[in-house]
Amino acid sequence: MDCYEAGAYRGAVLMVWAATMEHIYSVIEGHRQGFKLLETENFKRYEKASFYRKIRKKNDLLYVNDGNLLLICEDAGLFNKNARSILEDALKTRNRCGHPTGYVVGREEVVVFIERLINNIISGAMVDWD
Repeated sequence: MDCYEAGAYRGAVLMVWAATMEHIYSVIEGHRQGFKLLETENFKRYEKASFYRKIRKKNDLLYVNDGNLLLICEDAGLFNKNARSILEDALKTRNRCGHPTGYVVGREEVVVFIERLINNIISGAMVDWD
């Protein structure tokens, strides 16, 4: 929130995205079968891909592309299609802000970005295994 209050909106987007992904990692780690469920879906979806890596522990998640991880999490039942859609939209904004694109993110866009992720993902409202 310090970034947002200082007017560093791109930085605020990056920090909130990082917090969101850390929350997702923690939910996976906190589930008794979390890594097993994720690896099962990872293998089904990407076993023949050149970038395939096994997921056995939290640090392994750092090597999985965020977009691919969102698909695997949906496949594993961590969240549904609507949550994935919110996360994919947020990832697009994160990527525009995290790379030298010349993109200027405004205050209101950042407010919506933050509220959407906090209210739906970080709060746990749309992220939960049965």
